[in-house]
Amino acid sequence: PKAAARTRKTAEMSAGFFRGTAMDQDPRFKSKMKKLKKTMNFPECYKHKVDMTKVRLAVLKPWISHRVTEILGFPDEIVIDLIFNLLEEKDKPDPKAMHIQVTGFLENNAKGFMEELWEMLVSATNNPMGIPSEILEAKKKEILAKQKEKERLASEVKRKQELLEKDNPPRERRRDDRWDRRSRGGDDRKDDRRRSRFRRRSDSPDERRRSDDDRRSKRSRSRGRDSKRDDD
Repeated sequence: PKAAARTRKTAEMSAGFFRGTAMDQDPRFKSKMKKLKKTMNFPECYKHKVDMTKVRLAVLKPWISHRVTEILGFPDEIVIDLIFNLLEEKDKPDPKAMHIQVTGFLENNAKGFMEELWEMLVSATNNPMGIPSEILEAKKKEILAKQKEKERLASEVKRKQELLEKDNPPRERRRDDRWDRRSRGGDDRKDDRRRSRFRRRSDSPDERRRSDDDRRSKRSRSRGRDSKRDDD
């Protein structure tokens, strides 16, 4: 509350010494402004002119609000609105006059703030988009950081999925593996039958005859068992 009251009091004083009196209507303010412009040291960047018709002020306003809040330690709407009005009231604002007016609020931080602000305004004036290059670069870095984070998360998800599939293969894959094993087993059995036929063909006549006799005897014994069961 005390800080806000002090800010309002300073605003009234810097608005022309008397409440309700505009600065350009008070001769004492004009006289004092001229003296201060001659005696104060201003940044070199004030030599560059700014055309507010080429500047997208809406893009700069969040930065101004954030910077003023950082300096004062709280969001002072009076100071923020004052800076907005000073930038909006003229197409080609006077940086020295702005510097003097914001000094009553920002005190020792006024020079640093105004230097940053004016450099951004000069950059925006020279940019076809009307946006300071500093803000554009910051936005690019923010987008790149978000993209990298997105890629990192996607890579992490993919790695976890691969680990899960390695530990627990899908059912379809297991079925395919079983089918492959069965196919290989069937091929092996076919190969065994081919090898046995080849062995029988390569046997001598006597061996083949004994083998045929053995098979006949087995069949006859099998028939005998079957006929015995039928009699019983």
